[in-house]
Amino acid sequence: MADSEKIKASVQKKAKNKVKRKVKSKARSKVKKISPLTFVICFLCLAAGVGAGIGAYSFISRDDCFRLKGEKSYTVSVGTPLTYGDEGVKIIEFGKDISGDVKIKTNLTEIGDGKYTADTSEPGEYYIIYTVDSPKYGNIQRVRTISVKGEG
Repeated sequence: MADSEKIKASVQKKAKNKVKRKVKSKARSKVKKISPLTFVICFLCLAAGVGAGIGAYSFISRDDCFRLKGEKSYTVSVGTPLTYGDEGVKIIEFGKDISGDVKIKTNLTEIGDGKYTADTSEPGEYYIIYTVDSPKYGNIQRVRTISVKGEG
């Protein structure tokens, strides 16, 4: 870079810094001119808005739930035939029933129409895991277990 270009760049940089200082100075003086009462009013409005938001959320989600219908666990003896009719879950999110959006993962054998069966010739543990894709219950799951107990 030539000397004249360096000098030009230096002058431009100094001019920018001077403008920045003036802008900051004006902003500070404007803030100093704001009445303390204005700050109090702004704070009270902010607090009222936060309180209203919390109240609205509490009102909208007052009946929300994600729970198993029926028993959490069942036990059957070895050798007892098992046909389990799934009772499902009840999921209410922000006042809306989203039970139909449930995803089921299980190690039972599905035989259709929400019915399951399992090999009961030996002791073992079976499960049904319920999950739902939703903002409120996205990482929560409910688990129903079926234990086959006894001598095998």
